[in-house]
Amino acid sequence: MNATATPRSTAGTRPGPPLVVRDVDGPLEMTDCVALYGRVMGLRPGDGSLNPRLLTALQDNSGLVVGAYLGEELVGFTYSFLARERGTDGQGPRLYQYSQLAVVAHERQGLGIGRLLKLGQRERCLAEGTTLIRWAYDPMQTRNAHFNLDVLGAVVDALKPAMYGASGFGAATGESTDRFIVSWHLDAPARPAARAPGPPPDGWSVGRVYDDGDDRIVVLPDDWLRLRAESGPEHAARLRGSLTPTFARLLDDRTAVSCVRLPDGLAAYRFIPRAAAPGTFPRP
Repeated sequence: MNATATPRSTAGTRPGPPLVVRDVDGPLEMTDCVALYGRVMGLRPGDGSLNPRLLTALQDNSGLVVGAYLGEELVGFTYSFLARERGTDGQGPRLYQYSQLAVVAHERQGLGIGRLLKLGQRERCLAEGTTLIRWAYDPMQTRNAHFNLDVLGAVVDALKPAMYGASGFGAATGESTDRFIVSWHLDAPARPAARAPGPPPDGWSVGRVYDDGDDRIVVLPDDWLRLRAESGPEHAARLRGSLTPTFARLLDDRTAVSCVRLPDGLAAYRFIPRAAAPGTFPRP
């Protein structure tokens, strides 16, 4: 797989080399991936990291390591491994790629490189006959949610509280590791862009659940880091703690399909009945 594209450029800058999305090749390029991961994640001594041998072993055994290159410069990469879900209704287990991470260099973020990386990963999966990719993300990161659900068309199927333990690491030290598990069905038709829900008569309230027909709407701050800075980490932790059981309750019989932007720095998750979203992750 080797695809070229031109990422969005900032105004007033001269176009640079085309971006090439391709398989990462060999130990030296794997080492570049490890170094980029450490910089983006803000790793400290003792946090642990990837290593080139692990990435090479994954790639040689049905995993994918896909990089984004501007000329000779690695500006982003993603890696995944082959997984299988439990068989249901007498059918055999379904195979999928579990995408553990996707990172883009800080100075290259916001230019569409992440989207091109995910599309490259999709192309690579389809070429091998795989029609499903899953991954995890922090449910409070609404910008990531908008990208995952609205731009890519993935759906949220499960919530795993404290998936990686009590606290994150690197730049996320002290943060919760609650995660949404999303499924990206590569053979599904593209969904139309989600509409923003109409505001209730009394206005939006962060963390409250609103009814919108059969759908349920949960409102979050669009910029979670700003909320932490302005309201304090204790307030943010309390809000997160109250939302975790709300998400779990909604996901018992629903799936989240969008996270649209609202006025005043807010964003809205939309949860729809699970029966209306066939093919989602089997319930435990």
